[in-house]
Amino acid sequence: MKCNPEHTFAILAYNDSPYLEECIRSLFDQTIKSEIFLSTSTPSKFLNKISKKYDILLLVNKKRDGIACDWSFAYKNSRTKYVTLAHQDDVYLPHYTEQSMLSAGRNENSLITFTDYCEIINNRSRLYSPVLAVKRLILFFFLLFKKNITSYAWTKLMLSFGNPVCCPTIMYNKENIGPFEFDRAFSMNLDWEAVFRLAAKPGDFIYVNKKLVAHRLHKESESNNALISKKRHDEDKILFNKVWPGIMATLLFCVYSIGYKLNR
Repeated sequence: MKCNPEHTFAILAYNDSPYLEECIRSLFDQTIKSEIFLSTSTPSKFLNKISKKYDILLLVNKKRDGIACDWSFAYKNSRTKYVTLAHQDDVYLPHYTEQSMLSAGRNENSLITFTDYCEIINNRSRLYSPVLAVKRLILFFFLLFKKNITSYAWTKLMLSFGNPVCCPTIMYNKENIGPFEFDRAFSMNLDWEAVFRLAAKPGDFIYVNKKLVAHRLHKESESNNALISKKRHDEDKILFNKVWPGIMATLLFCVYSIGYKLNR
């Protein structure tokens, strides 16, 4: 494997996920090797064992103040130019790092580089779903004639129809972004809120139109729990109402609510 000293996978570990090892193995299987560490605010014997088994650093965030705090901790402790906040239940396909680095390397103004993805449900890969269809449609329209988005107004407009940027696929350029913290007011849509703020910075959003991450959907996931508790619905309303008048915000919220139900 080629050595890549510019990129880190910071694995966001929470409790004892049965899918964590599969995620770690997918990071070791990348065509270009990166730094890897586990980041958690819920230390356990399980995580200690995993970190020793794969000889990777385990960093513990002693300030337990929600998901946003955990993400900010992982971002801050990544020492390379680029960092991917890897989700513990997901699988990164072998060319994720190579393709993301290649695209980012062509643009010195990159803020984030993100990719297309598929879903894993019941341990089977799913290439198409209602949510995937909506996200790809948004990206198709806004990236019809180019691969990068450079205009703040255009990026903000794209994000106002929902978040087509799949969070686990994002590779952040820390050199261009600088110090950054996720908003503690959000627990599910903190990625959407974050890219809204990043869009206001000078720099580009780069899209790699290849399925390079497999995002797992399962009943125990935080995403599923948020749907049951209506937390995601509440946060969707907040962000839609930020950019749209009441009627349009309600319409978009209804569309996404239907999509979530069909996507299970």
